[in-house]
Amino acid sequence: MSVLEVKNRESGVTDVKVHQLVKDLNGNILSDTELWHVYSFTDGRIYRMEIKEGEDTLEGASIAFSGAKHAT
Repeated sequence: MSVLEVKNRESGVTDVKVHQLVKDLNGNILSDTELWHVYSFTDGRIYRMEIKEGEDTLEGASIAFSGAKHAT
């Protein structure tokens, strides 16, 4: 994973755009995407992280781990 962009919002939320390449144990690509990790902080510690692809927020695991079928 590599960081592409960081945005610190006045609300204390930090958006981090990343390039994420996920492979299975055999080296097959499961996901090759750019997405946002959105971090919320309380008392200087991360208390929540969300993953956003475009305008959609994924609840729980990212799409690579959701069990959804992926185009290759």
